[in-house]
Amino acid sequence: MKKRFKGFTLVELVITIGVITILVGVATPQIIGYVNRSKIARVQMELTSLRSALQSYYSDWGEYPSKLTALRGTEAGERNTATSVSQTGLQGPIDYIEKDLPVDIFWTDEDSKNYKYAVNTDKTSFILWSNGPNKKGLALAAPTYNNGAWVLTGTVTPPVGGKDSDDIIVLP
Repeated sequence: MKKRFKGFTLVELVITIGVITILVGVATPQIIGYVNRSKIARVQMELTSLRSALQSYYSDWGEYPSKLTALRGTEAGERNTATSVSQTGLQGPIDYIEKDLPVDIFWTDEDSKNYKYAVNTDKTSFILWSNGPNKKGLALAAPTYNNGAWVLTGTVTPPVGGKDSDDIIVLP
């Protein structure tokens, strides 16, 4: 009588490893896509919160701040200081954001990991954006404000601000 060993044959192991490899190859891009979409959703939520804080600042002080750090009441040279009283009668500094400024998870600049922000010269309009998953942002150095509208110079990959957008931007 022949003795039979318990276990897998080499052919069975190779087939099993092949099937697992194929399944991993199919699932990995889907998982990466879900991760990117969740990061984009997070950035859009944070940009919306910053936009709300900026609009609250504008309603209190009658202008948008020069820098986002003014939303914490810590930026020198801004209206939101300890000695200021807003046009709504509130004594500064007012924290429009409870904690530190949110960090752009798509940051590329070593000096500033914050979202990008620009305000026009009379501080009545702003533009706020993230670099997006492609980390190219708006592909521009600084947006300009001309004749009541923001002018974006450079290449902006459409669709801007969409669910799967490479560039994320929020305008007021």
